[in-house]
Amino acid sequence: MRPTSVIAIVGFVLLGLLAVALAVMQMPARLRVAVGPEEFDHARLMAAFARKLNADRAPVRLTLIRKPDFAAQAAAVDSGEADLAVVRSDLMPRHALTVAVLHELPVVFAVTGNARVRDVADLAGKRVGVLRGSAENLALLDTVLKQAGVERERVERLPLAPEHLATQLAERPVDVVMPISPMLGAARDRNEQVLHKGARGVPVFGVGEAEAIARRDPSLAVIEVPRGALLSWPPVPREPLTTLAVTHRLVARTELSSQVVADVTRLLFTSRVAIADDVPSAKAIHAPQTDTGEALGAALPLHPGAAAYLSGDQQTFFDRYGDLFYIGGMLVTTLFSGVGALLSFLLARQRRNAAQFTRQLLDLLARARRAPDQAELQAVEKDADELLALAFRRVSSGAIGSEQFDTFATVNDSVHQAIARRARQLQHQVAATGTEGADS
Repeated sequence: MRPTSVIAIVGFVLLGLLAVALAVMQMPARLRVAVGPEEFDHARLMAAFARKLNADRAPVRLTLIRKPDFAAQAAAVDSGEADLAVVRSDLMPRHALTVAVLHELPVVFAVTGNARVRDVADLAGKRVGVLRGSAENLALLDTVLKQAGVERERVERLPLAPEHLATQLAERPVDVVMPISPMLGAARDRNEQVLHKGARGVPVFGVGEAEAIARRDPSLAVIEVPRGALLSWPPVPREPLTTLAVTHRLVARTELSSQVVADVTRLLFTSRVAIADDVPSAKAIHAPQTDTGEALGAALPLHPGAAAYLSGDQQTFFDRYGDLFYIGGMLVTTLFSGVGALLSFLLARQRRNAAQFTRQLLDLLARARRAPDQAELQAVEKDADELLALAFRRVSSGAIGSEQFDTFATVNDSVHQAIARRARQLQHQVAATGTEGADS
């Protein structure tokens, strides 16, 4: 193989490897995220986020996987079916860590009837309607009742469907409604349109035992909410309402790359204003609390990738790919060293092959000069022609360089000249011998 061909092949290989490396580095990370049905605020939010990532050609793209409830969403990320999931803080998956808080869902009670109900202890003997009466919402109500010393059997719990709320309340009135919904978004607006103000003075109350419950269960939080922030009761907030809350959280699998999670976190926080144009509840996206004690950190740990972005320790391009550049440089250096050694070997082989041909031609030159007759000269000429043909083939394959072939061709011309001279000498000798015979 010619050295120039080797250089060309190596060049193409290096360019190909560089192109592949750049293509891999530019490929977006494609992640699957488990969300609930379309009518859920968090599902609409993640759908808007996915559209924004596609429109911006971001380094991360999302594919939504629809699940019927939060338990199924948590199971999807635990099983590896999804890379990300939106879950409730009281139903955290075992193999996922928090990326961001999407919504806070305060536990409040709205008095819809004429019963005098001022706190959770007054719910004994009352009918409580639970919006989205899912198992987790009913379990949350049971936790609140137990902490307040109210026996579960003394409270009639009625699951309510948001889309049929007005009809259900008309057919079967309740004393109190527990609307587990975000403080912003379509759920809040729908509840405001349907629910009615109760007795003047205490239409809405929270969980007075919130701090005690949160200490026992760090997956729940204590928050202060303006009284008008949930259902606009009364229109002008008088004082913050302290109560218990659960959160909707975006979580990522523990095994997911910290750099990918850092990118997801960055893109989510930098896109929330744009997403809020379509889904107003995106304004509520915020970083998880990480400084409220060891209990919270153990119950709701933060993913290292999200922590890196939120703390400003996200890796730069060179931090991320510095090792690859270093290793790539070493490989390129090694490769060029190998190419240099291969070229030296090929050139040395060319020189050896040319020297071999030259020695054979010099032997033919000596034979031509000593040839005793025309038959020997013809044999020498035949060997020289065959050697020339072989040299041509070796030049074509790269075994002999063009410079070495020029030297070979010069020696080959000398052989043919020697053959011609010796042929004339032999003719003169034959002619002289014939003249001497005639004189005698």
